[in-house]
Amino acid sequence: MAEGTGLQEFSSAWPKRFFDVGIAEGHAVTMAAGMARQGMIPVLAVYSSFLQRGFDMLIHDVALQRLHVVLAVDRAGLVGSDGPTHHGCQDVGYLSQIPGLSVLCPACFDELRAMLRAALDMEGPVAIRYPRGGEGRQYPAWTGEDASVLRQGADATLVSYGTLTDELLKAADLLAERGVQAEVVKLHRIAPLDAASVLASVRRTGRLLVLEDCFENGSVGQRLAAELAMAGIAPETLVLKNLKDAFAPQGTVPQLRKLLGLDAEGVVHSFSL
Repeated sequence: MAEGTGLQEFSSAWPKRFFDVGIAEGHAVTMAAGMARQGMIPVLAVYSSFLQRGFDMLIHDVALQRLHVVLAVDRAGLVGSDGPTHHGCQDVGYLSQIPGLSVLCPACFDELRAMLRAALDMEGPVAIRYPRGGEGRQYPAWTGEDASVLRQGADATLVSYGTLTDELLKAADLLAERGVQAEVVKLHRIAPLDAASVLASVRRTGRLLVLEDCFENGSVGQRLAAELAMAGIAPETLVLKNLKDAFAPQGTVPQLRKLLGLDAEGVVHSFSL
């Protein structure tokens, strides 16, 4: 899997520090746990859609012992032409269930680099989930915060993470043309989830939309809705835009976002119903 995970150069430069176990993901997680137990800091590069094969090992071999294993979760979210078997739409739900596991979500290469460096210095298991392919916008340098407000607004709160944040910023521009000032909140970390910035925003705007390319059960949107309820905040509008309970078909990422209503136009349409 050196080519698939983009580690050809590393494997050539550091052959004694690179181990290719193929598609034996469960074994890879347990191997990483053993290395961490001996004082090393293993970085496991693995596709999101196949990391679930190591879910049991993540719990019993890594999380229960609070071992410092770094998971580079590739192909997170919609992946395009690889088709339904490769869409990484499950990891948001199952990784967030694991106590003590941090999940970081970069939206550009600079954020990915910063989060990988930070993950090496963190304690316990850390997952960094990132999509296949290139990037869109460049975002301000990440300095360790859980969330940031990218755009101020008083009429609605738009929340996402990773490269889907690009769609929210486009949607905010379109909504502004219609007289709706949307506040855009970008989550850098989705587990453990610090909802303070989102709750503060919704208190001001009274409307919330959460955009994700994962299934609804176990989504960040559901957890934010629960946080709102526990805080006694009842938004006038609450929209969770995600895959619901359906597998995504094959297609390019732009095609699938449009088909599933996960693009900027889909976000705007949610506020015009």
